[in-house]
Amino acid sequence: MTDTHPTSFNGITPTPAWAFQQYERIRQWLPDGLPAKQQPHSQTLDNLAPLADQFRVFVFDAFGVLNAGDRAFPAAIERFRALQEMGSQLQILSNAATASHPRLVEKYRRIGFEITPDQLISSRWLLEQSLAIRAREGTWGVIAPEKSEPATLPVNWHPVRPPFTRQLQRELDDYDGLIMLSSEDWNEDMQAALEASLRQRPRPLEIANPDLVAPRGDCLTLEPGFFAHRARETCGVIPEFYGKPYAPAFRAVLERFPSIPPEQILMVGDTLHTDILGGQSTGMKTMLITAEGSLQGMNIPDCISQSGIAPDFIATEI
Repeated sequence: MTDTHPTSFNGITPTPAWAFQQYERIRQWLPDGLPAKQQPHSQTLDNLAPLADQFRVFVFDAFGVLNAGDRAFPAAIERFRALQEMGSQLQILSNAATASHPRLVEKYRRIGFEITPDQLISSRWLLEQSLAIRAREGTWGVIAPEKSEPATLPVNWHPVRPPFTRQLQRELDDYDGLIMLSSEDWNEDMQAALEASLRQRPRPLEIANPDLVAPRGDCLTLEPGFFAHRARETCGVIPEFYGKPYAPAFRAVLERFPSIPPEQILMVGDTLHTDILGGQSTGMKTMLITAEGSLQGMNIPDCISQSGIAPDFIATEI
């Protein structure tokens, strides 16, 4: 299946260096991390093996750690399986929101990770839980491709999809709120229409996936968080986010293991500003993976110094 997430926008082609600077630019809108004096001195390891018996729960980011698109990393499959055989508690904490929860579980099983539904927390699932607990009034526009099954959302919704037309602009203006599940097929015309509508009448904007970019093999794609922050800057709306690094994602992990202290949980991710910052903000220990993720090819010590976000451990792969 062809991936249609945007790889450029208004002349921007995302690179790891560009993405890092963008995260730094929006830092005030991210959770607070540890104060500088409390930042750990990162320990460099070859992989996760030396830590296998030091933590009771391992939480893995997906893209850049376990897989890139539909390509699973062989070493990740082996490590995941080895930890399962040891009896470790494992979770995948993903900002993916295009696929429904059952389809995302199915995907990870298909590419080699033998997980059960309760071993996956996705930003899509977190949004759906919020919608179920707190009903949203009126009619909401949902930005998502048809294949993403937006009908699973417990809200009165209508689709918002390209191409841009005058009719689409009128519909945007009438919605009581907007939800963005996916940036697939999103383009300059659609973003301009969204921003024009929100400037005219500010309304709630809920974003399942806060990522600015996602690693998909040989490129980075622009994700919903990028477009949400553009809307914030141009329209003054304050998006509501559900995935990493924000509290709902990490709180959901802690709620699944109420008897386990956060410091006995290791968050493993490829992004300082989402995985590591979010894990730190809830008291978890953290591990940064560098081989294929969003910091691929970057000078990691420089990134840590510039951001002030230091993981407990650094490894090329898990």
